[in-house]
Amino acid sequence: MADPTATVADFPGRAELESLLAGLVPPEWVAAVHRGDEGEIESLRGTIDRGAVVLALGRAGWIAPHYAREYGGRGLAREEAQRALTLLGLWDVPHAPLGSGVPLAAPTIDQWSDEDTKQHLLPPLLSGAERWCQLFSEPGAGSDMASLSTTAQRDGDEWVVNGQKVWTTYGHLAERAMLLARTDPDQPKHKGITYFGLDMRSPGVEVRPLINMAGQREFNEVYLTDVRVPDIDRISPVGEGWAAAVTTLSAERHALSGLARKKRKASDEILGGKPYVDVERLAIARGVTRDPLGRQRLMAAYIEHRVLTMSIQRSRARLAAGHPPGSEGSLTKIAKAAANQRLQEVAMHVLGADATAWVQGDTEAEEWITQFLRTRANSIEGGTSEIQRNIIGERVLGLPREPDPYKGVDWRSVPR
Repeated sequence: MADPTATVADFPGRAELESLLAGLVPPEWVAAVHRGDEGEIESLRGTIDRGAVVLALGRAGWIAPHYAREYGGRGLAREEAQRALTLLGLWDVPHAPLGSGVPLAAPTIDQWSDEDTKQHLLPPLLSGAERWCQLFSEPGAGSDMASLSTTAQRDGDEWVVNGQKVWTTYGHLAERAMLLARTDPDQPKHKGITYFGLDMRSPGVEVRPLINMAGQREFNEVYLTDVRVPDIDRISPVGEGWAAAVTTLSAERHALSGLARKKRKASDEILGGKPYVDVERLAIARGVTRDPLGRQRLMAAYIEHRVLTMSIQRSRARLAAGHPPGSEGSLTKIAKAAANQRLQEVAMHVLGADATAWVQGDTEAEEWITQFLRTRANSIEGGTSEIQRNIIGERVLGLPREPDPYKGVDWRSVPR
């Protein structure tokens, strides 16, 4: 088989990157990359230290090569950086820190922060030294996030933060957080918010686990008690945190990525669930494909999977060609959540009675059920599907917004 890396056009620093990669993985991995053996790479995944690989790539500027060198990138043009990320995808090594720092925090800091804050926050983020989480949602501010009540009061060159956040993905592992806090309660709810880059190691930050029904810890609730935040960690101008948050919430559609084929792995993807190819393999092994109803369910899942894949590819191709984002990005979240949930339901039909009881110690059966349970959150996390439909109706289709009797009223006066 031809070497797949040979199809990637050259870019500045390519030889340096390939030399670095060859030193980070075992020789068998290098050989598997050049012959395109994805199965062999997957079998060798346990032989590398994920964190060490990410840090090595980050220190060399390859996590986000399109950023300037002083911020921790390589200063490459976007097309050159995309080729570098494509090559990293073909090597199939971890090349981004866990969390939402690179796709969400970095573009927001780059757009909204002053130079001192950029120099302070971006290098450790883009080097992989600091993992980021998101402190946006609150127990009383989920769908209506702008009604948040966590406060930040100015005290000289610092801000004192008090409040509670919830559904913080990987908050127990993160060193920093994107934090929205109310700095002026006498302004309308969207106007009195400021955006910070909170150090999660600060005194007064308490992270409590939220264990999901699959027994996994991804989410947390975070309590903030008299947490002191230096003003240099303020990402947005005072009072402009909501506008900066909109940048964060839309940043994924602008995030630069490579064009290598993305492989779905159940264990390390936040959506959870098994990929279609695994469900099909299970169905064949159990003889379900000989049943007309079983085939119909499987083919419906396959069609949905292919349509969604092509929609995502079309959206990426438009961005790569320099076109502005279209409505595809707005639709993908709903479609992906629904398709993934239905696919796992097909898997449960295939498993039959084994989905409710299995032999103790059968880790494969347990993994199928764990992944099914995890996917029930897909239509809730990251904005419920109902809220996403409202967004599509208003922002894509142009339908009228629901009336808000408190629009323009200062936050302090709005009943809660």
